[in-house]
Amino acid sequence: MVLFRRIFRLLNLPGFGSRKAAESQLGRIRTAMLSVLQAHGGHSIQRVSQRVRFAIDVEALWYLRQDVMSALSAIDGESAARRQMKSINSMFKGGLPGSMGPRTHQRFTDHG
Repeated sequence: MVLFRRIFRLLNLPGFGSRKAAESQLGRIRTAMLSVLQAHGGHSIQRVSQRVRFAIDVEALWYLRQDVMSALSAIDGESAARRQMKSINSMFKGGLPGSMGPRTHQRFTDHG
């Protein structure tokens, strides 16, 4: 039975270890977000940090990325904030519904 659970966990099938994996992912993302925020002070940083602390799932943290980015941009500038958020953004891979997540932009070219 343990072998089956490991296989299902690797395949990320619902109901077989996915809850534990989601909680682990939530904790890692939350910690990363809080660590970039704690380097700064101020009311807006504290407010965003509080929202990150109490986010109930990975999806809630996904939507808080923009707030974290805005708070960091106001202090460090946009390019520095983007650099800090890049590794955090990659942590969401596999933890969001298919319709959520980074969009791949396709270029439309005229083949006529």
